[in-house]
Amino acid sequence: MTPGTHGGPSPGLSPYATIFKALSDQTRLRIYLLLGDGELCVCQIQVALALSQTKISRHLTVLRNAGLVTARREGLWMYYQRAKPDNHSLRTFTEGIVKLLEVDPTLVASVVADQRYAELPPEEIARLTKGR
Repeated sequence: MTPGTHGGPSPGLSPYATIFKALSDQTRLRIYLLLGDGELCVCQIQVALALSQTKISRHLTVLRNAGLVTARREGLWMYYQRAKPDNHSLRTFTEGIVKLLEVDPTLVASVVADQRYAELPPEEIARLTKGR
């Protein structure tokens, strides 16, 4: 520890702590890994994880606030993808985490509950999930 510091908050650690906090939840970690395949609509994530749209949206908000995902609207649909941090160190950090996690076949296999998310268009998924 540097002389004169007494364990208080460190501005340099803050972005990393935010990332760890965001990814410490299993659902958010599953979403983040799922987005490795590229951009997905909320309804596709909903089907893939077999969770409600409300729950998915709440977790996406946390990931977005942590700077881990970006969003765009296209008509009725919100699409999300992994963010690429501007800060080189943070970008290297998040890419490194993903590389370490994606080599675990058990973890990767546990991410998706329903493979239909990748096959159906958002309109069809919305129709299928209306009753959830």
